Amino acid sequence: MSQHPNEYQPEHLIPGTAVNCRPGDEDVSDLVASIAAHGLLQPLVGRLIADECVEIIDGNRRLKAIHQLTAEGRWQGFVPVMLRGDEPDADAFEISLAANVLRKPLHPVAEYEAFVQLAERGKTNEEIAAHFGISLRQVEQRQALGRLHEDVRRAWLEGRINGDSARAFTLVAPAEQAAYLAKATLAWELRWDNIRRAFTRESVPGTAPMAIFVGEEAYVAAGGELVADLFVEKRDFADAGLLHRLAGDKLKAEAERLAAKEGWAEGLTEQEADGHHGWDRLPKPALRDEDKPERIREIEARLAQIHARQLEIEPTLEEAWSNCEDEDDLPIAARALQEENDRLDRELVQLEHERDDFDEGAAAWLSLPAEQRAKAVVIVRINREGGLDVIRGHLNNKRPPAPPKATAMQAPKPQPATAGETAEASEPVRLSANLLDELAQTATMAAAEVLATEPRIAMAAFVASAVAYGAPVRININGRHAGPDLPWPLRSWESQKLSFGAAFRTALAWDEETLSRHVATAIAHALDFTSKANNANSMEALSPVAVSDLRFALPLEAHRAALVECFDAAAYFTAAPKTEALAAIADCGDEPAKHAKLKKGDLVAVATRLATAHRWLPPLLRGEIFAAIETPAEPETASADLAASEAHQSAADAALAIWRDEDGRIDEGDDPAGFDAAAWFGAQKAPAIRAALKEMEQPAPVGWTKAQLVDLAVKTAAEKGWRPADLAEAA
Repeated sequence: MSQHPNEYQPEHLIPGTAVNCRPGDEDVSDLVASIAAHGLLQPLVGRLIADECVEIIDGNRRLKAIHQLTAEGRWQGFVPVMLRGDEPDADAFEISLAANVLRKPLHPVAEYEAFVQLAERGKTNEEIAAHFGISLRQVEQRQALGRLHEDVRRAWLEGRINGDSARAFTLVAPAEQAAYLAKATLAWELRWDNIRRAFTRESVPGTAPMAIFVGEEAYVAAGGELVADLFVEKRDFADAGLLHRLAGDKLKAEAERLAAKEGWAEGLTEQEADGHHGWDRLPKPALRDEDKPERIREIEARLAQIHARQLEIEPTLEEAWSNCEDEDDLPIAARALQEENDRLDRELVQLEHERDDFDEGAAAWLSLPAEQRAKAVVIVRINREGGLDVIRGHLNNKRPPAPPKATAMQAPKPQPATAGETAEASEPVRLSANLLDELAQTATMAAAEVLATEPRIAMAAFVASAVAYGAPVRININGRHAGPDLPWPLRSWESQKLSFGAAFRTALAWDEETLSRHVATAIAHALDFTSKANNANSMEALSPVAVSDLRFALPLEAHRAALVECFDAAAYFTAAPKTEALAAIADCGDEPAKHAKLKKGDLVAVATRLATAHRWLPPLLRGEIFAAIETPAEPETASADLAASEAHQSAADAALAIWRDEDGRIDEGDDPAGFDAAAWFGAQKAPAIRAALKEMEQPAPVGWTKAQLVDLAVKTAAEKGWRPADLAEAA
C-alpha cells in the first residue's frame, strides 16, 4: 500500500460493493455535519480499478457523506485516498471488516463525558448539535448521562448497570443517585424500571389515561410540574393530587355539559354514580332511519351502491386476472373495470371513515322522547385511551347516598369558650378529599418514622391490631389461629365490641416479658402449614423449605412434646390405610403379622394403644428433625449385659432416646485411638449428628439428608481431631 495518500475528485471514487462490510443505506447525517465542520480527518482506503476509478475499501460512510456535501455544493477540492495494490476481493473484504471491527468504539460513559467537556469549554448546545448532526434534545440527553454521579458512571463502566438503568438515574440530582446506588444491594434494585419507580413514586406517567385526558398544557397551566425526563416522549406528572383534581373537574364539567345539551336529568361522574350497575335503566331504542342525520343516510345509500357494483364486476375481473400476471396484460375492458374497482375501494374507505365518526349509540338514546330523558342520568368516565366514555339512560331512583370520603383522622375538638366569651359552633372542615388524604399520608409517614424506633409501642400496637377491628396497623392473621390464647379472642364476631384503644392501652401496660410473649402468641396464630397456605397465589405459596427452616429452629424437647400432645392417634389410624397402622405397630416393637387379619376398628384400637404408650409419631411429623429408626436393630448389635427392662426396648423408645442424644454409647473395651468416625456417625441419627457438628462449631445446612450430614461430620472430625465425649475421657 502507498505510504502517502493520493488525491482524487469525488466523482472518481466509487463505494465498494463486493468488499464493503457495511450496508449501503446507512444514515450518515452525523458524518455530513462533522465533515462540513471539521473536514475529512482520516484518508479513505481504496484500490484502483478500470477507468482510473478508485473503489473504496474502508471509508464508504465518509465517501457517502462527501458525495452528499458535493451535491449540496458544500465540498470542493480533492479527497485523500490511501491506495492498496491489486488484490482478490476476499482480501479486500477482510481489510474492510478489520477496519470496522478492530476500531474499538468509545464506551458510552467516555462519549457522554466528552459532550460535557465540550460544553465546559464554551461550546453551545446549538454548536454541538450542528457539528455532530444531531438534535438539541440528543445533545441534552448525552450531557445528562455525562453528568451522572461518578459512582453511577463507574457502575456503568464496570457493567453493574446498563444504559437503560443509567438513563433512569438522570431523573434525580447526583446526590440522590449516589444514595440510591449505595443502598441497592440486590440485582433487581438496579433494573431500570425499579430505579425509575423509586424516583417517581408520587408521580403519574404521562401515558396514563388520566394524564392524557387532562393534557399536559392544562396541567402546567394549573401550576403542575412535570418530571424532568429527557428520555421519554411524555413526561410524568409530578403532582398526582393536582392531576386527580383537574381530571375530576373536567369530568364533572363534561357530565354537566352533556346533561344540558342532551336533556338528561343530571350529569354524573362514575365516582358519583358508584353502584350504577344496580340501577334501573331505560331500554335503549333501535335507531330508525328517519332519526339519522341526512348525511348518514346518504352515506349508507352510497355504500350499498358501491357494494352492489363491486359484486357485479367481481366475476369478470376474476376471469380476466386468471389469464394475466400483470395489469398491463389485461384487456382494455378489464383494465377499465379494474380502475373502476380501485376508485370504488378508495371511496368506500373514505365513506366508512366518515360514517364511523357518527355515534350511532348516542343518536339512538337521543331518539327517546324528551320527557323520558328528563328522568334519567348521563354518566361519564375516562377510558383506557384517555378519552371519554359516556353511559346514558340510567335511572337514579336506586342511587344510594354516597358516603363522604374522608380519612379516619379526627378533627380537633372546638376550644371551650374562655371567661367573657360566647361559645360558637365550630365551622365544618372545608377540605377536599384528596387534600385530607395528603394530610393523612403526612401523619402516617411521621408516625411510622417514630414507631420504628419504639419497639415497645410497636409490639403493643401489633397485639391490639390482632384482636380488634378498625386498627391502624394493617395486619392480616390468616393462619390457623393455633397456639396459646391471647387475653382476647382474635378479630371475630365475639371481639367486635373490643376497641383498638382498650387493647392497646392494656398491652402497653404489660411488662416486657409479658408483652414479648403475647407478640409471639399473636404471630403463632398466623402460622399455617396446610394446603390453604399452599394454594395461595404464586408469590405467597407456602415453601416446604421454609417450613423446615422454621421447624428446625424450634427447641427439640419442647417441639417433640408438643407434637406428641397434638397428635390424635385414633383419628389418624381411622382415616389412614391399614398399612399405616401395621407399620406403626412394627415401629412400636410388636409383631404386625399377628394383627394383620383384625378388622379395621380393632386394628385402629391396637395401633392407637401402642402409639400412645410409646409416644409414636407418623414419619411426616417426625421428618428429619425427629428421625425414627430406619432399619430394625440387628440382634448381634445389642449389648449382652442389657438390663431386662431394656432388652425389650421398642423401636419408638429407641428413636426417642436417639432424639434425646442418649444413644451412641461406646463400649468400655473400645480403643479410643481406633475411633472410626464413619462408623460412629453412621450409627447416629440426624439430631445427634447435628449436635456433634455444633460442638465442632461447624454449621449444618438446613434440609441436608443424613448421608450429607455424615460426610460433613466425618470430614470435620478428621480436620479438628474431634472425638465423642466418652472416647475423649477414655483417651
